[in-house]
Amino acid sequence: MLFIKTAFRTGTFMPNKDLIINSDMETDQKAVALIACIAQDYKVKMERLISPMDLSLLQLQILHALDYSPKGCLTVNQIKAAMVDDNSNVSRTLNKLVDMGMIVKERSSQDQRTVFIRITDLGRNAHKEADKLLLSHTTGLTEADVKKLYALLLKL
Repeated sequence: MLFIKTAFRTGTFMPNKDLIINSDMETDQKAVALIACIAQDYKVKMERLISPMDLSLLQLQILHALDYSPKGCLTVNQIKAAMVDDNSNVSRTLNKLVDMGMIVKERSSQDQRTVFIRITDLGRNAHKEADKLLLSHTTGLTEADVKKLYALLLKL
């Protein structure tokens, strides 16, 4: 795609919305490219919002999955299934969360191959605080525009 090629040539790896808007791509292609560009932009903004907490978005996703699980614990495979990015390195991220005291690993008493991941109070509090930070960020659109955008996104 044009915006990726230009990003590599210029040495900047963030997509440039103007390159997409002013390209000769079909409108449908521009829409898809803009969605990807805006998603990347929002991901960076979200990472910046939670960076003072020394948490990555992947770590936060794991804490979120654990905090909202019925028993406060999940297996590694259940956590992997809950991830947005299925290429993420969940095992390494879990180890970091253990080191941070946010989660604990517990072996199943019935099957030693099964490891349950449980969120700690520290992890639960960090999740809640990070969610507050993320929820403070808005699109800047009017309520009517947000409803229209939401309805359109549901169609994809």
